[in-house]
Amino acid sequence: MRFAFIEGRKAEAQPGLRGSCPCCGSEVIAKCGRFKIRHWAHKNKTNCDPWWENESEWHRKWKSYFPAEWQEVVLQATNLERHIADVYTPNQCVLEFQMSSIDEIEVRAREGFYQNLSWVVNGQKNDFDKVYFNLSLKDPDPCDHRIRNFRWWGKSKLFHRWSSSTKPVYMDFGGDLVWQILSFDTSSKKGTVRAIEKEEFVRYFGGTYLANNPLPQGLKTA
Repeated sequence: MRFAFIEGRKAEAQPGLRGSCPCCGSEVIAKCGRFKIRHWAHKNKTNCDPWWENESEWHRKWKSYFPAEWQEVVLQATNLERHIADVYTPNQCVLEFQMSSIDEIEVRAREGFYQNLSWVVNGQKNDFDKVYFNLSLKDPDPCDHRIRNFRWWGKSKLFHRWSSSTKPVYMDFGGDLVWQILSFDTSSKKGTVRAIEKEEFVRYFGGTYLANNPLPQGLKTA
C-alpha cells in the first residue's frame, strides 16, 4: 500500500513509521528498503483485501497521475464487504491498474462490486507482448484513424483473458498511448482496438499526466 492512516491522516511510508491499514484497521509498518518502492505492509498476517496485490513501479506511476485523496480509497457494500480501489474519482469512477493475471471469477466479482469500473492492464509484463502487439496491428480504419484491427500473434493469452470483461479494458504497452479493447474473438485471435493518448485518458478521469512520465519522488528502481 502507498498510504496508511497515522492519527487519522493519510500518510506515505517513511522510515520508522507505523500506521493502521485503511481497509482492515490492523497495524502496518513502513517498508523503506533500497531496492523496492516504499510501501506499507501489515505487521502480522491478516485477512485484509484479497484483491490487493503487491504494488509495482507501474502501479505507482499510474496512481500518481491522480490526487492522493483519490488513491487507495476503501469502498464498502451494503453487506459490509470492503475493498480498496486503486483510484476512486469524485464522479464515482473506479480505475483498477492490473499487473498480475486474475481469473474470470475475480474479474466478474470486481466488476460487480465496483460497478462503474475501468481496467488498465499492463501489457509489458511479458517481454514480447509489446512486440507481438505492434506486429499484429493492421492499417487504421478509414473513418477513424484511432481504430485498428489486429491479429494477435503472441503465444500469451493477454487478450484472451480480458476479452470477456463487461467493463472497459485499456492495454498499456508503454509509450504515450493506451489501447482500448473494442472486440476480440478468442478462436481467430482477431480483434479491434482504439488508440487513446494517455494524457487524454488521464485528463478524462480528472487527473494530471506528468510530463515525460517521471518517477514519483521516493520511487526506486530494482
